[in-house]
Amino acid sequence: MSIESGTPRHLIGRPMSTIQARALDWLWIGWIVRKYITLFVGESGAGKSTVLADIVARITTGLAWPGETEDRTPGRVLWLASEDGASDMTVPRLMACNADLARVIEIEGVKQGDRQTTFSMQDDIESVKQWLTYARDTQNDPFTALVIDPVTSYLPGQKLRKVDMNDTGQLRSILEPWFKVAQEFNIALICVTHFNKDETRSMLHRVTGSAVFAQTCRSLCALVERPDEGEFQKAMVQVKTNLPEHPGGAWTFETKKVTVGVDPDNHNPINATRPIWIKEDATITPRSLMGGKRGPVGADVGTVFALWLKAQFLNTDLEEGLPITPLKASALAANICSEKWWETHSGKYLQKRNDGGTWMCRPWPTL
Repeated sequence: MSIESGTPRHLIGRPMSTIQARALDWLWIGWIVRKYITLFVGESGAGKSTVLADIVARITTGLAWPGETEDRTPGRVLWLASEDGASDMTVPRLMACNADLARVIEIEGVKQGDRQTTFSMQDDIESVKQWLTYARDTQNDPFTALVIDPVTSYLPGQKLRKVDMNDTGQLRSILEPWFKVAQEFNIALICVTHFNKDETRSMLHRVTGSAVFAQTCRSLCALVERPDEGEFQKAMVQVKTNLPEHPGGAWTFETKKVTVGVDPDNHNPINATRPIWIKEDATITPRSLMGGKRGPVGADVGTVFALWLKAQFLNTDLEEGLPITPLKASALAANICSEKWWETHSGKYLQKRNDGGTWMCRPWPTL
């Protein structure tokens, strides 16, 4: 039912005291969290697809995460990918990582009348909710994660046929309903995108498209090559450093080619790559991998800082606030501002108070 433009609008509110506090529900502590968007980003050849296949394999088999020893209950994954062929790229990668293929369901497209069309994040969200509901309520075998690779391929739809990647309003209108789906069905929404080519920017500002991608996700994981460490060594680093359970460092890994079978038609070997996890290295940070690279050229630091600050407090009790020391460390680690800028200007954006010896802060109401 449509709402007439003249219909009065009324605020809806509730006391924070009526809201039950909850812990984050992690799939992989510090890296992938349920009920939120996790964004994997990196350049071509950095190992995104290989790592993603390993993550899906561990979800579907319950195998322990790197650095952990405890196995988990196997889950199911909805898979949506446009850049690789399923038979010659995706399935071999999953086989190389020993995934349970029966627990990975590929969304091939959408049937509209007699025609099959491309999936749209604008138009097909209700269809996904139907699948998720059926899996949870009828099959009693709910999905654990939805993978969208790359997220930019599935943004256009009937309402916005050409999505402006620099238009924050357009992107929010598409992404925010998916955040609600993740909350309703307790799934991890894992999206993949690329770095842009501007290497003068920090990792946080090299995510292709509007800054809303970085703001909407709860976890932003970057995959990078490490040419100084050998031909195949790479690293996965957590860029969004405001997470309460931050990993102990970046994971270094190598990609190894394995043969998973023989093609029945041409009898050629079927090869794919899998990650070999090496170690969690606390010395590797976004700054150490990329150098002291700054934010957008010509950007107003205050504007960037304000947008970043809103993301940090998005799911925080503003009455309680956040400790200043780790918040400042996060801003510096993500190259949002310099230490000198923080000391000079942060008070314009943050209310600060000493709470029993710990300095706390929250944004000014006018921010």
